[in-house]
Amino acid sequence: MGRDRITDRHGRRRMTRSERLGVGGVITLAAVALAGVVAGVIIDRLLDFDDAMDAGGEWDEGGGVSTRWQ
Repeated sequence: MGRDRITDRHGRRRMTRSERLGVGGVITLAAVALAGVVAGVIIDRLLDFDDAMDAGGEWDEGGGVSTRWQ
């Protein structure tokens, strides 16, 4: 059979080393994902991508688009 599980003085089973590493990996992955989302939101707020994506066109008040190449 398997080894006996180590319990603390309250009778709870302690986590094995591999279980602790697994939980630590999941927490690290979640923290990196959260940092990426926060960085993306900050970059999106700081940079105005609308000007870079319109290929040189300008929207006029009539709803049409005119380009500076015409």
